[in-house]
Amino acid sequence: MPIEFRCPQCNRLLRTGDDTAGFQAKCPECGSTMTIPNQSAPPPPLPGSGTPFSTTPPTGAPTGDPANPYQSPGDFGPAQPTAGYYPDASAYAAQRVAGPAIALMVTAGISILLALVGMVGAIVVLAAGQGGQGMQGPFPWAMDPAVSLAQSLFGLGMAVLILFGAMKMKALQNYNLSMAVSIIAMIPCISPCCLLGLPFGIWALVVLTDQTVKSAFRA
Repeated sequence: MPIEFRCPQCNRLLRTGDDTAGFQAKCPECGSTMTIPNQSAPPPPLPGSGTPFSTTPPTGAPTGDPANPYQSPGDFGPAQPTAGYYPDASAYAAQRVAGPAIALMVTAGISILLALVGMVGAIVVLAAGQGGQGMQGPFPWAMDPAVSLAQSLFGLGMAVLILFGAMKMKALQNYNLSMAVSIIAMIPCISPCCLLGLPFGIWALVVLTDQTVKSAFRA
């Protein structure tokens, strides 16, 4: 009785003889390599269903010739993980959070630089003794160098916090802090670089709400 199974990558239905169970097969549709299941084994999950990761194929499965997906086994060697699958939840989560975490680190670095420039400018003005005299406009206090210095110090603190939280996120540590800095990065007047923080913060929140990612965090 032939063995029927679906390719885990493209979902194409494949059929082969029952004497090829355990052999390595190459999908003629997408070219991905997989291990032919036993006749009694259930088909692999369809793309987008079940867990986003799986264990690697068994070590020592026959490799054969990739050009002939169902030929008799040749040399034996270590099997390779199926593309798009992960050995465990931690590997999956680490891959998901890497992008937004690095993006938030870059945003925090730019914010720290801007805050330092603002602090230096405010200190220079204060040292010159100009203060806020002669400032015009509906909010003259907003142009006062002392206010600018305070704003720069606050922005520096927020940027350092975002940088620290993004580093923890990349290490899959402190889920609550990772969520907090993702939200802080999106808030105007709090995030020193909200133009970058808004899209990157949304990206981080989308990734962090993935239940598999959340479960992989340590504390």
